[in-house]
Order: sequence, then structure tokens, then C-alpha cells
Amino acid sequence: MHKYNKLFFSVLIFLIACKGSKSPGSMYNTMQLPDTLYKYGTSKYLVIFKKYQTDSVEFRRSFKYYSAHPDILATIYEQITTNLKQKSDSINKINQLQMQKDFKRRNDSLNNLPKTAPNHPVSPPQPALQNPKQNFNQRKPKRHVVPVP
Repeated sequence: MHKYNKLFFSVLIFLIACKGSKSPGSMYNTMQLPDTLYKYGTSKYLVIFKKYQTDSVEFRRSFKYYSAHPDILATIYEQITTNLKQKSDSINKINQLQMQKDFKRRNDSLNNLPKTAPNHPVSPPQPALQNPKQNFNQRKPKRHVVPVP
């Protein structure tokens, strides 16, 4: 029992000594689950790497740098958010103008319809059979199969 107490306190002192006073404050040091886009969409990453003439090593180096400097990363995210909002607003404005044009065209076409319905003769309903047996007699006779002995 005495041996386990020594081992426990030794490990405890070791862990306390290893803990630095400065926390890393980095996204790169946190545990990350596998990125599903990277796992299932490697080809999409490769297209982006080719478009911007970079590679996965440079991407990881940049990610490590920006995760260690979250203030710079926050500034970049703010600029991206601003750009996306501007693009979204312009697309919404275009969609709204298109909806107004469609609404006006629909109302114009409805206004051009004649105000009264044309007088079409309505065909009279077909009379029902007077005798229900008459309907039975009009059916085709069934063929009877005679069993062969």
C-alpha cells in the first residue's frame, strides 16, 4: 500500500511540474476529429490547392500559424464575413427584383383574361339504368369449363 501512495504522489508531482503557467491558447493544440471534408473530399482540397498554387504542407503551416495568432485570424474572419454579407445582399436584391417582375407579369396576364366565362354547352348527365338486371344482362357470359374425367 505504501508503494502505491509513493507512486501516486510521484505521478501527481510530475504532472503538476509539467504544467506550464502559460496556456497554449491555440486551436492547433486542441483535439480535432477527422475533417470529413478532407476525409471524403480530398479532390476538393486538391482543386483549391491547384487554384491558389499551394500544397497541403503550406496549408498546414498557415493553419498552425493562424491558430497560434487568433487575433489575426479574427480580423480575417471579420473581412470574410463582410464580403459574404455584401455578396448575399446583392444576390437578395437581384432575387427580389426578379420576384417583382414575375409578380407584375403574373398580374398582367391575369388582368388580360376575359372577365366572364364563355358560354359552353354543358352535356347533360347520362341517365342511370332503370332496371339493375339490365346491367347484369349486358355483361358478357362467362365460359364454363367442364372438367375432363
